[in-house]
Formats: sequence, C-alpha cells, structure tokens
Amino acid sequence: LASANMLQQQLLQYAGIRLVIAPKAPGYGILLKKVKGDNPAAYSLEMTGTQVTISASGDEGIFYGMMSLMQLVRTAKPKAAAAQVPCWNIADKPLFGWRGFMLDESRQFFGKAVVKKLLDEMASYKLNRFHWHLTDEPGWRLEIKQYPRLSLVGGIGVHGDSTAPAQYYTQDEIKEIVAYAKERHITVIPEIDMPGHATAANKAYPQFSGGGSAKYAEFTFNPGKEETYQYLTNILREVNVLFPSQMIHIGGDEVSFGSEKWKTDPAVQLLMQTKGLNSLLEVEHYFF
Repeated sequence: LASANMLQQQLLQYAGIRLVIAPKAPGYGILLKKVKGDNPAAYSLEMTGTQVTISASGDEGIFYGMMSLMQLVRTAKPKAAAAQVPCWNIADKPLFGWRGFMLDESRQFFGKAVVKKLLDEMASYKLNRFHWHLTDEPGWRLEIKQYPRLSLVGGIGVHGDSTAPAQYYTQDEIKEIVAYAKERHITVIPEIDMPGHATAANKAYPQFSGGGSAKYAEFTFNPGKEETYQYLTNILREVNVLFPSQMIHIGGDEVSFGSEKWKTDPAVQLLMQTKGLNSLLEVEHYFF
C-alpha cells in the first residue's frame, strides 16, 4: 500500500494522473506484484497497451520498478504522458549496493525543503545512500540537546559570511527527513567531522579545542584531554539515536591543516610522552 501511495503521488505530481488504488487488478492499469526471488532490489517492468506490471521479491525492487516507470512518464511529451508512454519490458537490478550522494550543509545551509527535493531526485535515479555533511569549519547544523551551543553558536555563519544568523536542523526535523528518505529506500549517513574541521564546534565550546594554525584557527579538537572524548562520545550517542543507519562518518581528513598547536599544547605533549607517540600523525591514530 505504501508503494501504491507513492506511485499515486508521483503520477499526480509529474503527469497530472490520479490513480484509484484497488485491492485487485481489473485487467488494466498498474499492477504491483510480489514474486519469489533472491534479490529484493531486482525488479521487472512489463508494459502492454492496457496494463503495467511491476514485479519484485521485495519492497525495494517494487519501488525501483516504479521509478523506472516514472522516468518514462517524466520524459514523455507534456500533456500527453498518459497516452504517449512507450511500452517497455525491463529486467533490472543494482550493479552496486552503495549508490551515494553527498550534501555539504556546513558551508552552505539549504534547509528541509531543498533536502527533500534532493531525496526525490536521488530516488528517481535509484540512489540509496545520502551522505549528509552536517559539521565543518563554517557551521554546525545539527541540534545536540546536551550541548545546545553547538547549533545556537556553532550554527552561525556560512562560507563567505561568518556572521550569517544561526541555521541548523532541530532533532525533530532530522527525524522527519530520515523518515522521508526511508520511504524512498534511502539510508541517511551523517558526517560529524573530527578531530579536524572542528572550528564551528570550538566556537561554541572552546574548552575542547586543540587549536589550529595561522590559516586554520581553532581547527581541531584536543586529543590530549580525556574530557574531549567524553564530550564527543555524548555527541555521537545523540547522533546515533537520530540516524538508524548504524553508521556515522567522522571525517578524519586534513587534520594536518590545523594541528600545529599540538606541538606546544601541554595536554597533547603529555599524551605523546605517556603513550610513546612520536609524531602528530600517531596522535591522530591514537585519537581514532
């Protein structure tokens, strides 16, 4: 029923066609059919002059068959979609299990309506992983209830304007978007950058900063303070509850852009001595 409702919405949106959902196919119209099979993402699309049949062993395959039908509808001539969609017989399955798209919302905040539109476009091309880059130098875009300043203060600014008003997603908005993605068989993977690209977070809670460099100020979390690890653990626990993907991307890149202060930071230097770390790269490895 969920798949039928989705198809009904798509046809109404893109072709102005209103479907009547019936429990049994009357011999014409669109039939969504569950069949036996090993790959729940595989599907077949069979079309005649009177009926379209989408068959798959799983809801995912039914959905992808619907998206293939909608690709044909959306490329049909305007105002003639109902009559001008050509008949195709298609048997299809994904070549890759991970078909991803990444959106950076730290440097430029787009907002819920744009994200939903992107998810719709992802679904139409059968992409199934939405990598959501929510924190970086310019801004922190995710509400963390235990540390509200992360979004209220860390959310201030965008690339090119460090004074832009705070913009971020509340946890309720995150849940809404994750549910919207799930309806389209898209898994949302959040990215919470560490130990570099932490400038926005450090603006909110400077006590956890590991400093930076002349070009990248306050760029890192401090790997020498034990309280840093509890702080980040608390953040990741809240993030994990919001995203059922069982996966969080933690960046880990370009730390050397702003780890210069680690050379003189007392906590980092003590860590290196007590743990026998011989380079800043080894400090990074210890952090992870």
